Amino acid sequence: MNNQMNNSYIEVNMQALLANAGAIIQGLGEGCKLIPVLKDDAYGLGLVPVAKQLCSIEEITTLAVSHVSEGLALRQAGIDREILIMASALPFQLESAVEAGLSVACGRLGLAHELAETAKQLGMKANIHIKIDTGLHRIGIEAEELDEFISELKSNGEYLKIGGAFSHFSNSSNAELSHSEHGLFCAAVEKIRASGIEIPFCHMASSATSESCPEYNMDAVRIGRRLYMDNPTKPLGNIKELASWRSHISNIKARKAGDSIGYGDGVKLDKNSVIATVGIGYGDGLNQDLVKIKAPLLVNGKTAHYTACCMDQCMIDVSGIDCRVGDEVTFFGYDAAGNYLSSQDIAAMVNDDEGCGLTSALSPRVARVYKY
Repeated sequence: MNNQMNNSYIEVNMQALLANAGAIIQGLGEGCKLIPVLKDDAYGLGLVPVAKQLCSIEEITTLAVSHVSEGLALRQAGIDREILIMASALPFQLESAVEAGLSVACGRLGLAHELAETAKQLGMKANIHIKIDTGLHRIGIEAEELDEFISELKSNGEYLKIGGAFSHFSNSSNAELSHSEHGLFCAAVEKIRASGIEIPFCHMASSATSESCPEYNMDAVRIGRRLYMDNPTKPLGNIKELASWRSHISNIKARKAGDSIGYGDGVKLDKNSVIATVGIGYGDGLNQDLVKIKAPLLVNGKTAHYTACCMDQCMIDVSGIDCRVGDEVTFFGYDAAGNYLSSQDIAAMVNDDEGCGLTSALSPRVARVYKY
């Protein structure tokens, strides 16, 4: 996409992506693999470009997404690595998932049989990773379901290929709970293995757990946020933020104290101010809560603040900043001169989604620009 025809763009530093992945791999124990998590369009940064860049790393053999549609998009783009569908598949998606060789999370009773029946009709085997529920209660086989699940696996084994088993910690900041959930997962895997079913590969840790509790890394770690930005509260220092969201000033006006900015009663200025208009709004993915608290952004390396927001435009206070129409505005990340505004710091002002919550919210009309 030509970012010159878009009012804003997010620049993604692809060399930093490789460096981040390399730093993560280097920190893993021997035999432990990195599974990049590319769900939600690689956290808004571009599913296919990010996947292709990561596939240049030989050690990465599995990619993870949430939905079948994402896995199919990777296959259509020529990605031939294992693709794990973490949120499983809906009944009407099974044929496409099996045919494309996607690895489906098998986390409910009956699904193994449905996958096997689909594979039988196609003359193939269905790839699965067993999903164990250890406390998040989203999807997954629970302890009391294991006997029935094992029977289901055995009766359909001819058409199933088990690539691994996994779970997810429900609260990685709770050490006691994480220890318990890890124990539940290991017990479930051991019971399945004891029945004669081979599970070659186990994974449970995500970004936060791999940072704080590497003892749970097991055979692989599923890393999303950490590929794209460092820990928000305890940065390790070896991860660089990839993404910078930028736009440009479209109008500048001197406004008087008492003037109303925005729809309805708007925001009444408490002093004489210089207000600039920028051609992005909540329709582009700008979090309106940031506007309400007058969060910071960068204009020519100086700190400006939000004033009001519409669907397609926002107004910012640039009082005391030397700027003109066409000048760059940076919402988070690095500006063209290298000044930095952390998306993690910005996100922490309004929610607990971390900086990837900001990138994931960006709409398709924000151009994705890749810096190799």
